[in-house]
Amino acid sequence: MFTLLLSAPAAVAAAGLRTLADRFYGFFAAVQQAHATAARFETLAHLSDAELARRGLKREGLAQAVFATDADART
Repeated sequence: MFTLLLSAPAAVAAAGLRTLADRFYGFFAAVQQAHATAARFETLAHLSDAELARRGLKREGLAQAVFATDADART
C-alpha cells in the first residue's frame, strides 16, 4: 500500500524532471545555434571583398546571408 502511495508522486516528479530537462536542452541548443551563427558571421567578415564576391556576397549583406542560411538549415 505504501508503495502505491509513493508511486504516483514519483511518476509526477519524474515527468516534471523530464520536462525541466527538455527545457534546459532547448535552451542550450539555442545557445549553441547562436554561437554557430556568430562563428559563421565572423568567418565571412574576415574574408576579403573579392572572396565574398566569389561566394556571391557583399559585405553589407553578411548578416542577412548568415541568418538566411541559418533559417534554411532549420527547415
